[in-house]
Amino acid sequence: NTYSAGAILDPPLTEVGDNTIIGHDAALFSHAIEGRHFSLNTIRIGNNVTIGATAVIMPDVIIGDGAIVSAGAVVSKGTRIAPGEIWGGLPAKLIKHDNS
Repeated sequence: NTYSAGAILDPPLTEVGDNTIIGHDAALFSHAIEGRHFSLNTIRIGNNVTIGATAVIMPDVIIGDGAIVSAGAVVSKGTRIAPGEIWGGLPAKLIKHDNS
């Protein structure tokens, strides 16, 4: 029951859980060029996650179960989003922890 209307640019390095939605034109990429350094890092997305339209998920990001990344957010390399948290902005920051 996972659905993506976005682009997963490095599928072998991207793990997506059950019942997750990746919104329209979101981009997930597990590669980065930083100066002269090229790196590859896994993206891990849990179950029941929502990633909003046009969001960008960079390498080495872990998103816990039930988390939400708002539309247009840019989740920086190495970010850890705990289960149930809501993140948004550029760069993405914690907006709210969903206590439901």
